[in-house]
Parts: sequence; structure tokens; C-alpha cells
Amino acid sequence: MDSTLEYYFDFLSQPSRALYILLKASGTKFEAKPINLLEAENLQDDYKKINRFKKVPAIIDKEDDQVFQLSESIAILRYLAAKDQISIAFYPIDLHERARVDEFLSWQHTGIRTSCSLYFRFQWVQEKAFGSPASEAKVAKYRKLMEKDLELMENLWLKDTEYLAGNKLTAADVFGACEIEQIRCCGYEIKNKYPKIYSWIERVRHELHPFFNEAHRMVYMYEKETKSKL
Repeated sequence: MDSTLEYYFDFLSQPSRALYILLKASGTKFEAKPINLLEAENLQDDYKKINRFKKVPAIIDKEDDQVFQLSESIAILRYLAAKDQISIAFYPIDLHERARVDEFLSWQHTGIRTSCSLYFRFQWVQEKAFGSPASEAKVAKYRKLMEKDLELMENLWLKDTEYLAGNKLTAADVFGACEIEQIRCCGYEIKNKYPKIYSWIERVRHELHPFFNEAHRMVYMYEKETKSKL
């Protein structure tokens, strides 16, 4: 059976990084297809044919004469897990263990993913993409919303366990850590205010070496750029 997986992504996209890390850590072979969001490559007609939502990530899975296209990171995760292309260590077969992973992945959409993305959007993307910064009031508003979710991560999700879905690293941790690591572009420090989150991300980084840092190299580059201006 001839099989080829094409992966469309941008390292500035949190879910893009998460899926990239999971694919690499699972030893899955794929063709990397970078899409530059800052240059609006996702809006070009050719890419619209790949992902009708004009976002990243996306995949094209080719098996023999069949071609299957899919968007949305969690849908892609579940599809590839069902095909044994994502390790069961990240998305367990056990019903209860998988439910705990899904619990976080469901919560994050209106939780840490939304609030971190909005803070990042107005604190960093606004000026980078549109040439003028957002108002201080708007940035402060979204920082406050984000910090409410960071408190939930610190005091609820990581209250009694080493990882988000128990005491083993799963896809929940990869997606969650990528969301929070994104705000480093803004120069935001979590170490002192959220020590459990900081320690948890360091555990994730260690377990996923070198793929975690590889996927975040652009984030760390922009972090240095931001801090140099402070």
C-alpha cells in the first residue's frame, strides 16, 4: 500500500506546533508543507482547495488511489490516532484515560486556547500584521481574561497531577503547553506567578526533546526580539 501524509502548518500557529510535535514524537513519516501566515499564504487560492477554512493545520492523506483532506487540529489528531500514526501514549486506547484527554481538549477551545490567542492577537499580532499597536485598555482586558484561565490551569488542571490528564504526558499536555508557550512572543513571564505551570511546561519540554524546542524556535526568536525592546 502506497501511503503519503502531507502536513500543512505554520510554527506561529499553536495547534500546528502541537500536531508537528506529536507526529515527530510518534515517529510518523510526513511531508512538511509550511504555510506562511504572516505573508497570508493561507488565503491564496491554491491553499483554499486544501483547507476551505483557510487556516492551519491541515493534512492530505494519500493511500493508493484515495485522497483524503482534513482540517481542524483535534479532528486530525483523532483521525491519525485511529490510523496508528499518533502514538497511543499520547491518545490512549483506555476509555477513561482517553476521556480525560478529550476533557481537556474540549475545555481548551473556550478556555486557555481562546484567551491566550486573544491576548497574543492584540499584544503582538496587531502591530506585526497591521502596523499599529492595540490600545492599552484592550491589551489589559485580554490579559485579565487569559490570567483567569492560567489560574485554572495552575489551581485546577494541575492541582494534584503532574500532567493535565493524570500523571503521564498526553496530547492534552502538548496542545496546552503550545498555547501557553505562544505568549512568550509577547514577553509574558509565567515562572513566578504560575510556578506549577512553569514546572509542567519544563517537564513537557524535557519529555519531548528535541521536538518541542524545534517547533518553538520561531516563538523563542520573537520572544528575544520583544524583550530587546523593553
